[in-house]
Amino acid sequence: MHNKTIEELFSEFKTSKEGLSQDEALFRLKKYGTNELKVKKQTPLWLSFLQEFTDLMVVILIIAALIAGFSGEMREATVILVIVFINAIIGFIQKFKAERAIEALKKLIAPTARVIRDGKEMQIDAKTLVPGDIIILMEGDKITADARVIEENELETQEAALTGESMPVAKQIEAQNEIRTGSGASTSASVKSNMIYMGTDVVHGSGKAIVIYTGMDTKFGQIAHLTTTTKKDKSPLQKELFRIGVFVGKVTLVISAILIATGYFIQGQKFVDTFLFATSVAVAAVPEGLPATVTIALALGVQRLARKNAIVKQLASVETLGSTTHICTDKTGTLTKNEMTVKEMYVDQYFAQIGGTGYKPWGTLLVKTKDNQTYTIGDLDSDEEDFDLRKKQLGKFKKDTTPLYDALERICTIGALCNNAKLTSDTTNNETIYKMLGDPTEGSLITMVKKMGFSEGDFADMYEKVYELAFDSTRKRMSVVEKEKSTGDYYMFTKGAPDEVLKVCNQILMNGRIIKLDEETREKILARNEDMAKRALRVIGFAFKQSDKKQKYHAENDEKDLVFVGLTGMIDPPRTDVKQAVTMAKQAGIKVYIITGDHGLTAEAIAKQIGLVKDSGGHKIITGLEVEKMSVEEIQKLFEDEKDGIIFARTSPEDKLKIVSALKKNGHVVAVTGDGVNDAPALKRADIGIAMGITGTDVSKEASNMVLADDSFSTIINAVKEGRTIYENLKKFIFYIFSCNIGELVTVFAAIILGLPAPLTAILILSVDVGTDVLPALALGIDTPEKGIMNRPPRDPKTKIMDKAFVARFIYVGLFIGTLVVGTYFWSLLSQGWQWGQALDPDSEIYIESSTFAFTILVLIQMVNAYNSRSSHESVFSLGFFSNLYLIGAVFVSLGVVYLLVEVPFFQEWIHTKELEWYEWFVIIGASFSILLVEELRKLVVRSRMRRNKVNA
Repeated sequence: MHNKTIEELFSEFKTSKEGLSQDEALFRLKKYGTNELKVKKQTPLWLSFLQEFTDLMVVILIIAALIAGFSGEMREATVILVIVFINAIIGFIQKFKAERAIEALKKLIAPTARVIRDGKEMQIDAKTLVPGDIIILMEGDKITADARVIEENELETQEAALTGESMPVAKQIEAQNEIRTGSGASTSASVKSNMIYMGTDVVHGSGKAIVIYTGMDTKFGQIAHLTTTTKKDKSPLQKELFRIGVFVGKVTLVISAILIATGYFIQGQKFVDTFLFATSVAVAAVPEGLPATVTIALALGVQRLARKNAIVKQLASVETLGSTTHICTDKTGTLTKNEMTVKEMYVDQYFAQIGGTGYKPWGTLLVKTKDNQTYTIGDLDSDEEDFDLRKKQLGKFKKDTTPLYDALERICTIGALCNNAKLTSDTTNNETIYKMLGDPTEGSLITMVKKMGFSEGDFADMYEKVYELAFDSTRKRMSVVEKEKSTGDYYMFTKGAPDEVLKVCNQILMNGRIIKLDEETREKILARNEDMAKRALRVIGFAFKQSDKKQKYHAENDEKDLVFVGLTGMIDPPRTDVKQAVTMAKQAGIKVYIITGDHGLTAEAIAKQIGLVKDSGGHKIITGLEVEKMSVEEIQKLFEDEKDGIIFARTSPEDKLKIVSALKKNGHVVAVTGDGVNDAPALKRADIGIAMGITGTDVSKEASNMVLADDSFSTIINAVKEGRTIYENLKKFIFYIFSCNIGELVTVFAAIILGLPAPLTAILILSVDVGTDVLPALALGIDTPEKGIMNRPPRDPKTKIMDKAFVARFIYVGLFIGTLVVGTYFWSLLSQGWQWGQALDPDSEIYIESSTFAFTILVLIQMVNAYNSRSSHESVFSLGFFSNLYLIGAVFVSLGVVYLLVEVPFFQEWIHTKELEWYEWFVIIGASFSILLVEELRKLVVRSRMRRNKVNA
């Protein structure tokens, strides 16, 4: 398709510059299919269910059940298989839910494309692109189909993802003949400079293209067809838990071997009985469901974050969020509302004030002339019917102050033409809502033009766009070349950062004449710029010149000798929730730095409003030029010496990368926000790269770990809080599982050492494992955050969950559980007339009742332990009994299972239990709550030490 003319392509694909109709697009979507890569087939549900039976411990259980069955122990075999089946169902359901959640998250960050259909620009899901669609390309876009370029303005793409070539490729619209290499191979993707490809990025300029191939027919699709997916690495936490699980598994296998040897060779029991008992102990002791529980807890956390507008792309990132120490944030749209409104215009040494908010195209225009005469145009409460009145008022203003009006009109001309934004409106419930498609700054200029009584169409009728020099972070300017239709003259219109625009100006429009721009006037303009910036206004400079007709224009050669026209000051007010979020970040020990391309004084004004820096000063404002001259080591020193805050202004993406690198070298955990193509390196370098969901480019979203659906800074702080909560909850259920497992092991071994009959049968051990590990652990994984979770400093990411204090605590609790169970079991045996050393028949009433007693108290004490596990230092009573309804539900379900197994005759017969006497229930309940008393005393001591340490600090 690269060797055909544009007219030939339009004919072949039956399309035009007006694009396809919606009906034709729908027909082609059915014909060609969705525009997506189909690489890996989804695992069938039946196979996914069978995979639940491949875990090592499950295989051991199945083997145990088979041995039991062949030995005639059908009851044990059936119970084991039922337990295996229940575990498989639980695992399958959770995996299914997790996959559904991941699919939902993918939809939230699905790529979009700007297309022309029925002659109108619109944004659609990239999956619905079809051959023949006309797509609009802007800097920062990820290209979502293979297409032929039909319009371009300095369009360049980065094709490294496809070809491996790192340099951007300039694009053209002319047809290109087939090029053959010496080996006879046809032109490669990188050689076809009039084609663009799925998976590559627009890094400069803009353009339009006609879609040629979609989905698996694209170059990327052909590669994807041959590519197998790679297995994702486990997170550090999952690796740690896996290592612990393997270690415990090995230890337990040794213990099981000892139990088999003791029971079979020393005590003379049947091999089947000893094997089943040893296997049950192994299953009870090994936290085989722990990795799955961790994954489920992380997945549920990701879902909660998504509901709070933070879309986490990788589960492992949730762990990192909780240890964030520094946040480097953009200002516009993140700290502010991203609803720019032009409030002031400075033209010909006059100030004009403009009313209104957001993108509503009405508001007062207040102009005060040199002779102190004031002109008021429009009204804040006016609607579309008042625009005729506005034009009449503007007509009188033009007649009375022609030079000033002409200068204001010139700014509107530049603002409307040097602009790629579109202002749209939707009417819902008789209310018109105005939205901006494109850059917010440019959107505010369109609104300003409308308030002056013009429309974009007025200038489009007068001028024809010839060329565009796109904005970039180095020049901080944008220029367009327009041909005036009535005269045929060519003009360059430029807007950008005032200081950068002034650099390329040598004349100024003043009092209706173009005169030389002297240094005194230049300094006055810069002073006005400073004054406006101090009041948190974003200031834009405007300039123009008459130009020559050229085939191609270059910023370096053509953006010079311009005529300066004036300034506009627009405001983007802080988001209402940002001040509270900044306060929360400070309380949490997280430092926040603004890194912006805006003027330093503008950023400082916003920083003061949100409480990031003090009004009294003491903070530093560092410009991008200073950062560029500093080494990474010098920036490290800058942060080490910082006390009252640093604001980075007029920075480039390269500066941001250097700042992030310095923070990371200082050992900090850094979160960075970004929305542009060039932000990708900083986002990747950060521990947590955060892309903007609304204004962010596809490239920045791809490079990030997290996407903010609402672009708000407060969402970052909420995500950090959620990350801390998730991490703490992981510790809770890990502690719970291991302390319970230790308790079960101690129960079995203490009885053996003391020469007591085994307190628990194989079936009872398995019942305890299923009844106590799964539901309470999951409930702890979604527990509410502890008080003050955001009033403590970030955790050291090098700190392991299984530190000495953590391990000592769960061993101590496990020992207490085991000792208590064995002690009360011993009491139960003695109270029924058993004498020490007496052998008991497993079918005897004394043994069945005592083992039932041991089983019941073990389950109940673990339920109480679940509440103890909610905090390592906070009292159960201060946390609130009803603050985790899931845990209440889990405990009641577990108690219900115990009641059925102990009190219902059907289950009594199956698992050898016996109805307990009323006084035994009193002993069980009283003994179970003893662990609560012991832990509350320990926590009291811990809190006392914490208070003393705080006072001493």
